Amino acid sequence: MSIVIVASFRPRVGRSLIAAALAYRAGRDGRPVTLLRLEGDESAAADAGTFASFPELRSPGTAVRADDVKRIEGDAIVEVPAGSVGALAREPGARVLAVMSAEDAPASAANTDAPAAQVAGTIITNAAARDVSALRGRQGVIAVLPEDRLLAAPSAEDVAAALRANWLVRSNHSEGIERVMIGTVASDAASPYFAGRERKAVVTRYDKTDIQLAALLTDVELLVLTGGGHPSPYLLDRVEGTRDDISVILTDRDTPDAMREIEGLYARSRFAGAAKLQRAVELMDEAGVSLFAGDP
Repeated sequence: MSIVIVASFRPRVGRSLIAAALAYRAGRDGRPVTLLRLEGDESAAADAGTFASFPELRSPGTAVRADDVKRIEGDAIVEVPAGSVGALAREPGARVLAVMSAEDAPASAANTDAPAAQVAGTIITNAAARDVSALRGRQGVIAVLPEDRLLAAPSAEDVAAALRANWLVRSNHSEGIERVMIGTVASDAASPYFAGRERKAVVTRYDKTDIQLAALLTDVELLVLTGGGHPSPYLLDRVEGTRDDISVILTDRDTPDAMREIEGLYARSRFAGAAKLQRAVELMDEAGVSLFAGDP
């Protein structure tokens, strides 16, 4: 049995994304592994549920204890809470993969308290294009993932939580919001304005029905209605009757305040969605990361 522990000192640096991409690549390349999330922080249950939502991954769907990991048959990839890797890293056959954001990367690239002999290396995430080459040359770094709009994108759930918004329509198809746009003043300009952007959220007042309907004609993931009032029933009927890929939320905040809150979510949101997984797999393939003996 071989265990790869995906660890970091700080949260929100991409541990879940890296763990899922590694597990996906191993299975695709003929060496299926069990993907686990160790309990111990507030994100454990959500991360475990996300892992189990992908049919390509073998994962139990609930967070596990360290003793449960030891009973797994075959190879395993284990995401652990941010901080110390603990005794699990000292188990026979265990290796630690450290994950860190480029803004935190120290000169040595050390990012774990595991014994040096059991550290498989460091993956640096969210690196500016100009810094990728220099970061790759650091000791112990096995991959550097560049800044990526899709990987940084928050989900509709992230936006709703940040705005403390009410769900008016909830879709199960959201893959991440790559752009955020404020609704136009007049509807005649709205369609061409919205049409040039994909995977977007449109933020506009609850009573701007003409703007909202114009947004529905384009590739919109989320309508964020501000001001707290009730929107036109026609809008909700239109969404539910014709667009099962759109979510609609309502917040008491005004539009500028909502925009500021949403902008702060980028690169800090929880990993979710098949599109993000596939993009991470592509980047890991390009980096040529191999952690199990016999990997291609």
